[in-house]
Amino acid sequence: MSVLNKLTLAESEQRSKAYDPIRLRRKKLAAALLDQLNLLNASEAGESYRRVRVQRKRDLETDEVFDVEQHRRVSPWWWIDDDGAVRFSLRYGSARLKVKDGKDVLVLGTTNELRKVLPALRQETLAGGLDSALAEAAGGLQQRFHGKKGKA
Repeated sequence: MSVLNKLTLAESEQRSKAYDPIRLRRKKLAAALLDQLNLLNASEAGESYRRVRVQRKRDLETDEVFDVEQHRRVSPWWWIDDDGAVRFSLRYGSARLKVKDGKDVLVLGTTNELRKVLPALRQETLAGGLDSALAEAAGGLQQRFHGKKGKA
């Protein structure tokens, strides 16, 4: 029996090489939600969590290329209210996402509920459920940057 008989085959499509801002926003938010989940797990275990970014550098004298790990601090997007409720705010850059009906904070009972909600929010992001909120936040951020450019 051939290996090809066991696999699912489909017609080939042209791979999109163009810049797709919608897909990049989704990936950025999904990665940030994964960082939040890792930060939550680490903080409840009494540990610290830092995102690791690998940057490639070149030694100018020897012309050798090497990788340098940079540890980036991750700020929590959740806080515990005076009532004991856990509040979580989705962010895109410095902007809070208006998730539903113009509201930007999710109210949960415990951090365990937050741990269950984060993977679901990540899947919703990758599926495109938060595209309108991401577009609004990106537009607001872009407007702030372009507005500052002309004031110099």
